[in-house]
Amino acid sequence: MSISSFLTKKFLKPLFFPAHNRGAALPKKLIKLLKKPPGFWDLPELPEIGTPLSNRGLIAKSQREFSEKFMVKRCFFGVNGASGLIQSAVITMANPGESILMPRNVHISVIKICASQNITPIFFDLEFSSETGHYKPITKNWLKNVFNKINLNKKKVVGVILVSPTYHGYFQDIKPLIDLCHQKNLPVLVDEAHGCYFLFCENLDLPKSSLLSNADLVVHSLHKSLNGLTQTAVLWHKGDLVDEHNLIKSINLLQTTSPSSLLLSSCEESLKDWLNKKSLSRYQKRILEAKTIYKKLLQKKIPLIETQDPLKIILNTSKFGIDGFTADSFFYSNGLIAELPEIMTLTFCLGFANQKDFVNLFEKVWNKLLLNSKKSQNLKVLQSPFKLVQAPEIEIGIAWRSKTHSIPFSQSLSRISGDIICPYPPGTPLLVPGERIDKDRFNWIKNQSLYNKDLLNFNIRVL
Repeated sequence: MSISSFLTKKFLKPLFFPAHNRGAALPKKLIKLLKKPPGFWDLPELPEIGTPLSNRGLIAKSQREFSEKFMVKRCFFGVNGASGLIQSAVITMANPGESILMPRNVHISVIKICASQNITPIFFDLEFSSETGHYKPITKNWLKNVFNKINLNKKKVVGVILVSPTYHGYFQDIKPLIDLCHQKNLPVLVDEAHGCYFLFCENLDLPKSSLLSNADLVVHSLHKSLNGLTQTAVLWHKGDLVDEHNLIKSINLLQTTSPSSLLLSSCEESLKDWLNKKSLSRYQKRILEAKTIYKKLLQKKIPLIETQDPLKIILNTSKFGIDGFTADSFFYSNGLIAELPEIMTLTFCLGFANQKDFVNLFEKVWNKLLLNSKKSQNLKVLQSPFKLVQAPEIEIGIAWRSKTHSIPFSQSLSRISGDIICPYPPGTPLLVPGERIDKDRFNWIKNQSLYNKDLLNFNIRVL
């Protein structure tokens, strides 16, 4: 089967990103554009259109309007995914040799840009749930303890990255964390890839967007948490701790010089769609329906994990002795395609399409899985082996560029990693270049490999 043939394949339920559910919830104007003759919309950066960094043109006009609407300094569309804009933000905040404080569940795109620019990631660990295998959201007291462990001047810490909400939808009020960082004169970049729609739903008892909590830089993934096409994202700039000229220079360095006009249009339309009262009412209805779906599944005794994002349905497969990877394969074979399998859980993304038949379909497949799967009494995830605060033993950029050789991971104990070990999803770095593979880390990764095929008998490059 060719790629183009597979793209036309129908699934019973596409419960994965992008959140427009295979076009069912795309903005009407974008649907109209896509109905034009094939390639009709594939234009270069004509003067009338411009680019995200132009001072004139339709894109510049649209970005200014959104900046005014949300009372920020600048808004930038991105077509290299949220990753490209996050990386632009990182190199805006830090120069080579400087450090950025970040949680262990930071996205792999941050590690890649740190390695290429030799910006030191200083990781802080997070509270961990043995029930789910997920990190818990950070609290102000936790971040205070992190700061108490670091000499900010000695380590040349110039900024902080926060992830809120997490991939799974865990959230805790982020404003106290941002305020704490600002007290230390540190700018804050928030990876809010999974929380864009919070910005439009303050009346639905949802988390408050970090854009409304004075974060300096916020990156939204429009295909993960709005209804944009894949690769669309937006970066918001607020406050005075980040230099605007440096930000523009950084975006110009990393963004493509040939941005897709279709994707740029999708950036605009997905935001406009949520500012349209009629469309907003429809999407808010979907969010309320998602809350009802969660309650109905609980009533049917289906084990779920509660988070603050109603669009994420997290099945606690381990409660019945089934790992999330096995469950994922079973759901997939029955036409319900999930977003994220893990050892203890399986996460589904409801998206913004109508899911009126979801509960019955889900219950049917779940009961079928219980009848057909072998159960394990030994399912568990180990507490992560990281210290509260930890940086690579060798500078990440030096380790990344050093001569390395490949060996089986089983022979790597006590060696220095030259690799990024970051199985996706969800993209949490287990090892980064310059970190030593100590006994605890070694045993922990071996434990993960019992269920994650990406970590089974793999090779690693070491210095």
